[in-house]
Amino acid sequence: MSESSPPPPAKKSERFSTVTTVLIALISTIIALVASQSALASGNATEAQHNGVLAKINLERVTGSTNTLIASNRRAFADYHFSRSLYFLTFDYINQAEANGSSPLGTRLRLEAAGQLEESYNAYNYLDSAYLIADEADEFYDFDEANFTNDQLQTAAIYQDLNYADNIAEADSYRNEGLYLGASLFVWFLSLMFVTWAEITKSAVRWLWLAAGVLIALGIVVVYVGSSVITAMGLG
Repeated sequence: MSESSPPPPAKKSERFSTVTTVLIALISTIIALVASQSALASGNATEAQHNGVLAKINLERVTGSTNTLIASNRRAFADYHFSRSLYFLTFDYINQAEANGSSPLGTRLRLEAAGQLEESYNAYNYLDSAYLIADEADEFYDFDEANFTNDQLQTAAIYQDLNYADNIAEADSYRNEGLYLGASLFVWFLSLMFVTWAEITKSAVRWLWLAAGVLIALGIVVVYVGSSVITAMGLG
């Protein structure tokens, strides 16, 4: 009596193993891609945060320099305005002295007025006259701090980044993206775990593991497609 040959392997089992092997390879590849994107988002968030800090430092430095210039212009304008007012006041006394026949006093007062006028000119030379505000009589009465500050910031922004808010917002966006990718990475690992269990399990439970892994993977894909559509439509 001849020995019976071993039964051929079941084709269904081979097909199941092929499917699970392909799924394991596919999910592993996706995990590697998601992990690289998560690392990239984390690096971008760090860089954007760093740029935001630098922009904030630049803004503080330019603001401090601008405030110093404003204080300097304010002091020069006060000297200019005081000397000019004193000049006109002295001339009133000159007219009174000369009207009363006191020419020597008038001459002395004229010398003082000339010195006061020279002091006002010297103070004016220290001013950024483009920002002086004049009244209807073309007399300067104030320094335009708002426009001076705005022009200083705009000029500085040509050469350096001052808008830290955009950088911080960009860092938050990358950070949220990294968190989302990290969460999806965990879910992909769950899907890989179930599919791997399906591969190594020989009982009928393997179908349950396979179904769980496939459903989790499909769920991630649906969430990703849905979020992409919402973002594209500008609803998110």
